[in-house]
Amino acid sequence: MNFEGKVAVITGAGSGIGKGIARVCSEAGMKLVLAGYNSEPLQALSGELTNTETLCVPTDVSQLDQVEALATSTSERFGQVDFLFNNAGVGPTGRTQDTSMEDWRWTLSVNLWGPINGVQVFLPLMERQGFGHINSTASESGLYGTSHLAAYNVSKFGVVGLMQSLERDLRSANSPLSASVFCPSAIKSRILDSMRNRTPESVAKHQETEEARQFTAMIKPIIENGMDPKEAGRIVLKSIADGKFWIFSHPHVPDTAMAQAVAMVTDQTLTNL
Repeated sequence: MNFEGKVAVITGAGSGIGKGIARVCSEAGMKLVLAGYNSEPLQALSGELTNTETLCVPTDVSQLDQVEALATSTSERFGQVDFLFNNAGVGPTGRTQDTSMEDWRWTLSVNLWGPINGVQVFLPLMERQGFGHINSTASESGLYGTSHLAAYNVSKFGVVGLMQSLERDLRSANSPLSASVFCPSAIKSRILDSMRNRTPESVAKHQETEEARQFTAMIKPIIENGMDPKEAGRIVLKSIADGKFWIFSHPHVPDTAMAQAVAMVTDQTLTNL
């Protein structure tokens, strides 16, 4: 697949996986639309990618009108969009019984409604063009729900379902478009600091517990020592070029999903993770 001169829209581009994907797309010769909740990290990344034509568009992906504005800005600047990377995400921790309704709302609005809004807005543009690819970042948590991540798990399961439905619908229509889903394990990012992108009113309704604090402290060093985001970006772009739908950062992810599926079929039990 030739990426040279193609246009990529990347949400959550200001940090983590989104920044890694942006750097790899830049090296591949693509033009980039960098979208994120805050402008400053986008501008900093744009300044770093000196050999790439970039457009920075502050965007709250949970808001349909802002995603529509993102598409309008992209079309006005570049006239087309070849790749959409629905990557923006948040990661509050908490057991099912401890998750407040506001935590559910905020997590699903970004992690699930963000990709839904992206598909809803950008898919028609790509269909009119007759070409395009949509990739969404889910998580290993979208394949096997772990403890202390109730809202996050549900949102990422939804992303996996969305992308499976989209790819099968495109196939049934013999569409030239395609889709893929990225299910990473630990990637070095600021996912545990995502509360920074939350309104004070929403934060006030967050339900913090000692169990959640202990879980966050346990996984923090795992995230801090996770895969380099740029390596994750390389995996994503190469997998898209190879025509893969399922994209994994670590081999244990599909292995764990397979072990759960085997237990489900053989004795209908839920595996321990």
